[in-house]
Amino acid sequence: MSETPTLENPILPNESPARRRRLRWILGAVVFCGVVCASVGAIVVHERKVHNNAVEITANIQQAPGLRVTFTAKRPAMSFNGQTTAQVYVLPHAESSSKDLSFDAFLSQKGPNVTQNYLLLEGRGYQSTVVNGIVTAAECLSATQVPPVHFLQSVLTESKVIDTVAGGTPAPDCADGKLLQVAFAGEPFVLCNSRQNLITTAVGADLNVTIEYLADPTMLPDFDVPRVAGGAAPECPVVVPTTKTTRTRRSLTEMATAVLGVVKGDVRSTALGDSSCGCKGPKKPCLFVHGVGSFIDAPLSSTDLLYWGFAHEHVPCCSSIKFTHFETIHNAWNAPRLQKQFCDAALTVSGSKSKTVGSIALIAHSMGNLVVGAAVASGVCNLSKDVSWLSISAPMTGSAAANLLETQCAAGTWDTKLVAAAASLIGFCPAPDSFSCLKTQTSVNATVQAQFVAAQAVRKQYTTKALCGVDSWGLDTLYAPIFAAVAGLVDYGSSNDGMVDFPSCSIGLGPFYTDPTSGNYKASINHADATFRNGDGWWGSDRKPVKWLECAL
Repeated sequence: MSETPTLENPILPNESPARRRRLRWILGAVVFCGVVCASVGAIVVHERKVHNNAVEITANIQQAPGLRVTFTAKRPAMSFNGQTTAQVYVLPHAESSSKDLSFDAFLSQKGPNVTQNYLLLEGRGYQSTVVNGIVTAAECLSATQVPPVHFLQSVLTESKVIDTVAGGTPAPDCADGKLLQVAFAGEPFVLCNSRQNLITTAVGADLNVTIEYLADPTMLPDFDVPRVAGGAAPECPVVVPTTKTTRTRRSLTEMATAVLGVVKGDVRSTALGDSSCGCKGPKKPCLFVHGVGSFIDAPLSSTDLLYWGFAHEHVPCCSSIKFTHFETIHNAWNAPRLQKQFCDAALTVSGSKSKTVGSIALIAHSMGNLVVGAAVASGVCNLSKDVSWLSISAPMTGSAAANLLETQCAAGTWDTKLVAAAASLIGFCPAPDSFSCLKTQTSVNATVQAQFVAAQAVRKQYTTKALCGVDSWGLDTLYAPIFAAVAGLVDYGSSNDGMVDFPSCSIGLGPFYTDPTSGNYKASINHADATFRNGDGWWGSDRKPVKWLECAL
């Protein structure tokens, strides 16, 4: 039997064991150094290209004597107190036990005769009117009037580093810093964080922001609670809750994936979208159909500033624009006369020679939607497949506000002078015929109930997009306290716009979104805001009815 041959080491022939051990140590050291260098490189990449520096950004804000933040709205529909720019002074609080960002803020907007001041102090909001240097009114701000600033810490903590911005909105100039992608109040923004970890600019689809870090605290205005001369300062509730952001470390897998993406050269991008929408489809004649509250019949017009504001300037897909003027105080939505008036107007605007309405876009608000649905259901006219229908704040199952108004008007027992005056002003008292048929579907007779169901079926078939308001205060306007007061008296039991609750407005349709460019719109606005006369809010994707109108057709 032959012996098994002994194989010599092909790598280290004739080397002594000591020599081989030294070479193994050298190879091990080289591998170890390689691993260390790779780890250091990954850390450097992470710190420079992936890490958002949220802790350092927060610390710099907290240590600043003050900030001057300038907001610039990109669309005229966002004008606030007649202005599209606003300057806010911010007084950061020193670092708290939670280390979360908090601050006081002051905004002053000067008009030709009146100055409106807004103050956020220790989580409480104040609004005051100043004439010739004298405070003539001082009141509290509600939580819905204050941006969700308590989320700013989590916004920074969850921000992500990106390389570029896609879409129609350009990225901020940030040559020496990092671009950070954030979301605030449902809207995407891109921030520029400088090498010193100072946020200097922010860009959104509708709003641009610049931030100055003030070195001199004397540049800040006084942060004093406003009070009318001779009166007490308003005692306002806390509207900015204290929060504690949970800071979670990214897992090693997440960090490795992010670093690997940078090393591979992956471009990290986000889209901000455009500030407004152009017409993407064929243009059509447009007919605006109002709701209850019009005292007279009048011919079609090209504008209706009192009811619709400047809505006619925000419908890029309208080849022509007409507004209806029907007497809707004593004519209910199921009145044959009112239904014929609508059909005559729609047939005229669409150029139809038959009973079928041709190519047209209907923009109907409130009871106007019931008029459209009932007219078609009753066979007064028909809608062709070329009809687009924007259904806005529609009380398709009635409104509990109508029940309340009828009862309270009859009894004369209004709970507040504010609501009683508002009701009398717009013709609610004594309760007219139009409101008896706007009572909730379950509280009217069988004939009207059947008419509700028929109108709902027509709307479901033909509606293109819908808008429903879910905040009775809505945008900060003169109408806000009126609708908020009505909502408080009615006690709908569900979200509402002050006059119509969401279930009544949305029945048969869905789903709804809080993005004004995404179809059916669930907006934090009230019944008057939905006529577009009050423009858009400065913050929050769910507070932009005008932008929804621009993008809907």
